Amino acid sequence: MSRTLIDLNQPDTLLGGPPELFTARLRATKLRNLLRLNSEFSLTTGLIATIAAEPIAELVGVEPAWLVRSVGVGLLAFAASLFILAGDRVSMLRRLAGAISIADLGWVVATVALVAKGWLSTVGIVVMGVVAVVVLALGIGQFRALRRLNDAMAAVPQHHAALDQTPPVEVVHYQRRLPVEPGQLWPVMTDHELYAELALNLSSAEGLTPNGPGLRRTCSDGAGRSWSETCTLWDEGRRYDIEVETDADGYPYPLLTLEGSWAVDSADHGGSTVAMRFALQPTPGLKGRMSIPLMHALFGPILARIARGWGRAAAIG
Repeated sequence: MSRTLIDLNQPDTLLGGPPELFTARLRATKLRNLLRLNSEFSLTTGLIATIAAEPIAELVGVEPAWLVRSVGVGLLAFAASLFILAGDRVSMLRRLAGAISIADLGWVVATVALVAKGWLSTVGIVVMGVVAVVVLALGIGQFRALRRLNDAMAAVPQHHAALDQTPPVEVVHYQRRLPVEPGQLWPVMTDHELYAELALNLSSAEGLTPNGPGLRRTCSDGAGRSWSETCTLWDEGRRYDIEVETDADGYPYPLLTLEGSWAVDSADHGGSTVAMRFALQPTPGLKGRMSIPLMHALFGPILARIARGWGRAAAIG
């Protein structure tokens, strides 16, 4: 069996504490992202219903058109409340996410009632049915995510205050199995120039000190903006953690805090498991809140590209 990845304790960093603490943050982040997806869907449908109320009313068989527009305005308000809640502290998430899911299920029940009473056209039944299926999936997903978050919070009662930050700390976890041994992967994982080639948001990365405890490196993006990063943990051959100096003048992202962790371990039946984890805290205000959904959307493709590139480089040797 492979060892548990990223299981070292270093309580003074966001990624270095007990594994249960990271799990709680990860589950809170998953619930936040579901709420954001719900917000985006509600915003889209709300805008369509508000702007094109007359043709939609005729299409779905609802009259007068102001009813459709009223529903659209209500959806816009619902989307705004979801967006605000998704960026709120964990205690508010736990308190209100269940009510959001109940509201979603209420929408589904109302749709079924409209269909049962024959108040919708054939096209209206199809359109409202599709919307109801999406809303039902989001509502169930939120219920499940909330339950998993509550279970995770019960495992770390002593850390509730640390988890209840505002702006909240959100985390990203990416893990992939590669058909090369850890000893082959470690040199390419600690090759900073290669990392910059693979990470689409970077144009360069250069070690200012030798690899090891206390490592410092500087990174730049495509616009020429630069910042420094400092190693907070170095476990030779297995894992290293980096803290980004987000307060640097050239730092381009609206983040108060950003930490990263890169780890490799032996996988079952040969090969390696690579894990990359990040903890990020946005700056207060609208810009910070709006940047987080985009970052979550970009992390997956970027980290997948990095892992594939490491696998190719390690195989070549």
